[in-house]
Amino acid sequence: MNNLMVIDGIEVRRDVHGRYCLNDLHRAAGGEQKYRPKYWLDNKQTRELIEQLFTEGGIPPSEQNQSVSFFQGGSDTQNLGIAPVNTVRGGAEQGTYVCKEL
Repeated sequence: MNNLMVIDGIEVRRDVHGRYCLNDLHRAAGGEQKYRPKYWLDNKQTRELIEQLFTEGGIPPSEQNQSVSFFQGGSDTQNLGIAPVNTVRGGAEQGTYVCKEL
């Protein structure tokens, strides 16, 4: 999806289902190492929120290494079984993509 948003001069990519690239958002926020997306995803409260999205929406908590299954937000995509988090390793679209609720 070529649906870019720009924050403070940084383009924030979105995937085909509308999830935002957390890595791009991190860079736009200053890119401090202590706030890297990996640390945020390891946070207990973050994991609980992802689990809550899964429980309430019936969607899988994450899709590791799948570049085409994402979360757009809203009940329509939840019914499609699209995960709120997807980590893409390698390639041009590498990064962690999250739904707007996260």
